Parts: sequence; C-alpha cells; structure tokens
Amino acid sequence: MIRDRLLAVVNCLATYSSEEEPLSLQEIKKILESEYDLELTDKMIRKELKFLESAESSYDFFTRRSATNHRENVFYLKNTAFEVHELRYLMDAISAAKFISPKDTLELIYKIRRFTDEKTSKRLSNQLVKSEAKIEIKHFADNIQAIHEAIRLNKCIKFQYGRYNVDKDFLLSRDGGFYEVIPFGVIWSQEFYYLIAQEHGQENIKQYRIDRMSNVLESDKSWIEYPGFNLEEYVSKLFNMYSGEVSGLAIEFDNHLISVVIDRFGLDAKTRNLGNGRFLLEVEGVVSMGLVRWLLTWGADAKAVRPAKLVEMMKKEIDRYAGLYT
Repeated sequence: MIRDRLLAVVNCLATYSSEEEPLSLQEIKKILESEYDLELTDKMIRKELKFLESAESSYDFFTRRSATNHRENVFYLKNTAFEVHELRYLMDAISAAKFISPKDTLELIYKIRRFTDEKTSKRLSNQLVKSEAKIEIKHFADNIQAIHEAIRLNKCIKFQYGRYNVDKDFLLSRDGGFYEVIPFGVIWSQEFYYLIAQEHGQENIKQYRIDRMSNVLESDKSWIEYPGFNLEEYVSKLFNMYSGEVSGLAIEFDNHLISVVIDRFGLDAKTRNLGNGRFLLEVEGVVSMGLVRWLLTWGADAKAVRPAKLVEMMKKEIDRYAGLYT
C-alpha cells in the first residue's frame, strides 16, 4: 500500500506538473482523490514528497515557494527524457512519412505525447500539415524489421517486388517470382525507405523501394561485407535513387542556385566562380536519368558540361520534351 502511494504521487507529478506549472500539496491531494481514487492525508503526501527530495530518490524532483502564495511550497518532477522540441521533431517526422498509415500516425503521435506531462502534451496538440497523401502498406513494419535483422545477421533475403499500373492495381514483377539479394543497408530518402542491395548473379548494386516489397523472408544464405564498399559514399552519388555508372561530373549553374548545390552536396563541394553570373560544380556522381531529371528541374539555369554521355542524355530528353509541344 505504501509503495502504491508513492507510485501514485510520482505518477501524479509526472502527468500533471511541470517547471512552468508546479502543483501545491492541496492540488496533489485533489488529483489523487479524483484520478487515482486515493484519499490521503496531508501528512501522508508530505512523507512521500520528503522521500522524493531525499538522496535515496532517483527522481528529478523539485520544490520551491509558490509565486502566488509565498507561505506555500509547490512541487514538480522534471521530465528529462525529451525536450519539447525533440518530441516535436519525432512527431513531425512521423506525420511527414508517407509510408506510415494515417491510423499508425495517430497512434504513434499519441504515444510520443505520453513521454511528457499533460500540460506540455497540450502544447504538442497541433500536428504538421501534410502536403502529400499517405498510403496503406500491408506488413510494412514487419518487412522493415525483417530487413534490418537480416543485415545485422549478414543474411540474404528474398522478396516479391512490384508497382502500380495506370488502373491503380498493384502488380508483382516477374509474375510474382522472388528476388534474392544481399542487403547492404537501408536508407530513408525523399520520404521513402530504400533497400540498397545486390541481386544474386548480378554485378550492379540497386535500390529497391521497401513499400513496393512484399513477403520479405530471410534466406539461409549468408554474406560478408565487401572490402572497400562504403554505403554512405555510394548513396551520396545517387540522384533520385537511380542506378548507373559513376563518373566525374561538371555542371554549370546560375549563381542563385548555390544554395541548392550546398543543400545537395554540402559546403565542401568543389565549386568555381566563372565570373559570368554562373559557377561550375565538379563532383563524382552516378550518370542516370535521375541526374538528368534533377538537372532539368532547374531549366536553363543548369547545364551539363561533362561527361559527354550525360550531355547526350540531356539533349535526348530535351528533344523528347520539345516533341510533346509541337
């Protein structure tokens, strides 16, 4: 009973008190009676508060004089697990993630808000406005966990893969046949999870959208890490998650796009002012349609200089665009 009494006082303070809004002894007493069905005397509550203040207690318990009644003490427990802005970051990331269903989003946000006291939780009641629709994906959480577990154990995985057609039917590739791959790692890019993997019998490393995978199974085959392969370095050279040949790139940009280049390549990106309102970026990257379409995002403010293969790909894609409007 005594232990239950202490836990009730701790729970009351953790839920209803904060540094900005501490509780008086009488407020604690009323909450214990109404919310916990405990009728405790002032002496009983003081005993528990005294323990929380002692060296034996592991709680971040604080007491001070009331701002409105200087003859009265007020009390609160400090929530040290997360700051308010940290909880907000977690909530916003979950709200923005398209692969987390609306139902799971609400449940996760509710759980996150329980990491703090009730008054602070109310400050987190407004949610991020979502700019894009969320999607329902069966067994998505199970698939993510199965992939991470296989990577941890250096096991290969098998899965089915597919995509939507124009009738919005999800069709499996290879007539429903399984892909068997070496899973190097999982990344989160452009609001989607991707698996970076190499299919058995093929040399190229590819990217697979995990929300398009189903029936992820751990294989009985094991794999060892490739010497010299750096996953982060590999991913940094991709554009829109397209695979291709790595090459030295030279691209001219209009000066107003310097922030775009820094956002994509970082402050250490090799750039040179050309003095004509443009600058040159030199970087290693994957030559792919992903890069072509990324460059076309900026219209005439971006120009591919080399390699010749990229320049030719740009010309062909521009001709295709022009053909749509003739």
